[in-house]
Parts: sequence; C-alpha cells; structure tokens
Amino acid sequence: MMVNIMGSREKRALIDRLEYYMGHPEDEKSLAAMFTEEEMNILHTVKEFERLRGIMEYEYAESRNGGADNPAYIEEVFERRERERDVSFRLKGHFVCQTDWLLGGGLAENWLQVLTWYRLLKGRDLIVNRFWEFPVLETMLQAFLEELKLFYTEGQAISVLAMHSLEEITGTYFDIVFLLRRIEYGVEPMDGIVSYLSGKGLSLTVVEAVLEDARIFDKRKVKNVLEGWFGKDG
Repeated sequence: MMVNIMGSREKRALIDRLEYYMGHPEDEKSLAAMFTEEEMNILHTVKEFERLRGIMEYEYAESRNGGADNPAYIEEVFERRERERDVSFRLKGHFVCQTDWLLGGGLAENWLQVLTWYRLLKGRDLIVNRFWEFPVLETMLQAFLEELKLFYTEGQAISVLAMHSLEEITGTYFDIVFLLRRIEYGVEPMDGIVSYLSGKGLSLTVVEAVLEDARIFDKRKVKNVLEGWFGKDG
C-alpha cells in the first residue's frame, strides 16, 4: 500500500481551510477556490443544520413558557423535526460521498482527512450518533491510527488502506465481528480468521480494534485465544 509520510501536513492543510471557513463564511469566492464542491456541500449543510437546531432550541424554550399548548405551535415543531431529519440525511449523503472519494485513493493522508471531517461532525454533535455506519467508521479510524503508529515505529504496513469505501468498511467490520463471536463460542478455527485476514490484506491490529468496540460478551476469552494463535505482539 502507498503511504505518504507527509499525511499530517495534508491534515493540517484541511484544518487550516476549515478554520478559514469558520472565520470567513461570507468569502464565497475564496472558499470556492479552497474547497471541492462536495466539501462545500458538507459545510453548507452543517451551517443549515446548526441554524435549524438553533431555531428549535429557541422554540423549546418558548414551549416552556406556554407555547406548547398552541396547536399551531405543535404543528410547526413537527414540521421542523421533519426538516431536521431531511437535513440529517442530506448531510450524511454528502459526508459519505466525500468519505468514499477519499478512501478510494488508498492513501494514508486521505484517511487523515476523513478523520478530520469525522471529528468536525462529532465535535458539533452532527449525524455521527444518528446513523449506524458512523460508529463503525470511528472504530476503523481508530484502527488506522494504531496502524499509523506502528508504521512510524516499526515500519508495519497500514492495512486499512485496502478498504476503499464506507460500504466496504462496514462489511468488513461485521465480518470480523462474526468471526470474533465464533471464536467466543469456540467454533472458529484459527485457519478461518487467518484466511479471512490474508484474503482482505488486513492486520491483526484491525481485529483488535473491532474487538475493543464490538458487542462481544467475553472479550478476555477472545483476546486470549487470539494471543495464543498469533502471540501477544500479533
């Protein structure tokens, strides 16, 4: 897999662009030159979402002063909730498109950009807790960071770069969870998981990240089995 060790610079460049947007949202000409169309779609939808949320918070405060007894007010609240839902799905669509485009390059610096976008949305409490795909993405981003550390310290390949879309990430995640549960129940032979990882080009680091976050009842048992098969250092 190709790894650009200047990935942190690429991440910094995206952060710098985002900071400029936050400080100069009215500078459409400069922003159009700095961001791709899909990136601008994300930013505009974030702005719309936050504006709508601000209105809803105000309306909630008003409801505590007696507005909730007004039928017209209640209907308006439901309409705004529906708009919030629509904006959430639109933001999800833009973010998934941007994520897939970045992951498709198979480069570490692109994963760093996905991480930056994800943290932006999570920090603003936008969509990442509303759709099941994004906690899975967060787990794989954690696996990426662990592999990135190993790349710098031990020269280990960053195996998650083999996944080129959010759909591939989620599919891989649930495949691994299935294998881990079979290990927990004592019905998965070593050859099964070795064959899967080899076929996908993934490292044990990815499995360990999934194990950490997945709903596995006896994680200690599974970890001990993995350590017995692969050694404590994988």
